[in-house]
Amino acid sequence: MKTSVHAADRPGQAEGNAVPGRGKKLVCAVFAACLFGSGPAFAGDACKSVLCMFGKLTGNSGGSACSSAERDYFGILVKKHGNIKWSKTATARLSYLNSCPGADRSYTQQINAKFGTVRG
Repeated sequence: MKTSVHAADRPGQAEGNAVPGRGKKLVCAVFAACLFGSGPAFAGDACKSVLCMFGKLTGNSGGSACSSAERDYFGILVKKHGNIKWSKTATARLSYLNSCPGADRSYTQQINAKFGTVRG
């Protein structure tokens, strides 16, 4: 009886891979980098939105200079099966406001408390 040793039969050697486990480690590393290395993707300027939304909160209007900043904020909608999930929308909007490094967190929370679950 003649037996032959295949690459997959050797201990620690995966079939078709020159280096055992390297492909899986690379895929896991790339996945982890994509998952943890990137925050929420928002197109607008969060700091401009904080300023304009704070003005709106205090009853002032930034006029046409703030229309794009307000649109950026109110354009953040989290949907599931076509329905807006207001709690998750408010969380995403707060994350957007907090992405401005100079924003006071108490102000962003006040803004979000009033406008986080409102359709713009």
